[in-house]
Amino acid sequence: MVKMRLVLLEEDRYFVDMCSSYIRTSEHAEKFMFTTFSNKEQGFDYIERSKEPYILLVHESFMPLPERVFQQQHGCLIILSDTSVAADVMEYPVLCKYQPLNQFFSHIISHFNEYTTSPRLRGDHSAEVISVYSAVGGSGKTVTAAHLARELVYQGKRIFYLNLEQMPSYSWLESGLKQTENNFSRILYYGKIGEHLQTAKVELYKRQHPVMGFDYFPGVCEPAEMEEISEKDTQSLIRSVLATGAYDYIILDLDSALQHRTKAALRISDQVVWLVLDDRVHWEKTQALMNQLLSSHDDYEVDWGRKLYVVVNKFNGNLLNERSILPVAISGYLPYIPEWKSYAGVEILQVRGVFSEGLSKLSLLSPFQAEAHTYAVG
Repeated sequence: MVKMRLVLLEEDRYFVDMCSSYIRTSEHAEKFMFTTFSNKEQGFDYIERSKEPYILLVHESFMPLPERVFQQQHGCLIILSDTSVAADVMEYPVLCKYQPLNQFFSHIISHFNEYTTSPRLRGDHSAEVISVYSAVGGSGKTVTAAHLARELVYQGKRIFYLNLEQMPSYSWLESGLKQTENNFSRILYYGKIGEHLQTAKVELYKRQHPVMGFDYFPGVCEPAEMEEISEKDTQSLIRSVLATGAYDYIILDLDSALQHRTKAALRISDQVVWLVLDDRVHWEKTQALMNQLLSSHDDYEVDWGRKLYVVVNKFNGNLLNERSILPVAISGYLPYIPEWKSYAGVEILQVRGVFSEGLSKLSLLSPFQAEAHTYAVG
């Protein structure tokens, strides 16, 4: 991947050193080459002589800029300010430098990707999409999806968690804090305008979970708004995250009901972790829905038999129902955690322990050592 040069004109050496250190030690090291100038004339001379595209960050103290700066073909120009500035008050965007550096650089990348005619800034990762699904509600999808995302982060992978439930478990992501930003609704809005713009906004609207370590879009939609998300909307959203090249895995947390967005997510997934409980009703509903998918003529291009992985959740060590009832062989087991039956806060569910150990044995984290992955339509 070709790196973009980032040129910073700034007299504040502390800020310059922080930016340089952050770029070297973060995922942005694969995107940027960093050049700084604290002297106006040296910086302007470099700009005049430069023949390569670059992103120019100029502190407001360097204003006004000489005409020759605007005559050069740079990637984009962003003005840095010591204070927060309302958007769109100048011809060029103004970015406050006093904010978390991950968000600071996300703004830069998003702005460049939105307006550039050059190749977009992206990572060099090729992500797999993993859905966590169950035919019956209450199977532990969100707990499993969040812990799976965290286990992959623990292995050094870059993970994006995307909840597509009608009524997501908001406490899992925000730890019960008051919702301050609804970036999920915003990213959906940009998808209506165009997938290119939506991809550019991913970097701007993502946040990192402070405990679990994965990225996600904070905020949730109203249930009615979630219901209106179409198959096209869902595909666009997932493809936009994929197009950033920033992730190794995208984990989808899905509803049990097969709405358009759930069907689209299942189709686009490389693997589907299908949770069942050792319960006759779960067995029968899973059998019926799996047989429907496996025999469907509408999805002839989807090899469901290869992407479906049945995992028994809340397993107590003794399987009561016959394995042969299910069209797809059981691929793994996750333990029953009595302490999780009822709780006052999600903190207890976020602790790595026996459940995490069970996840680490699944083929998503290591090759399946469980039963052969075969199926038969009943």
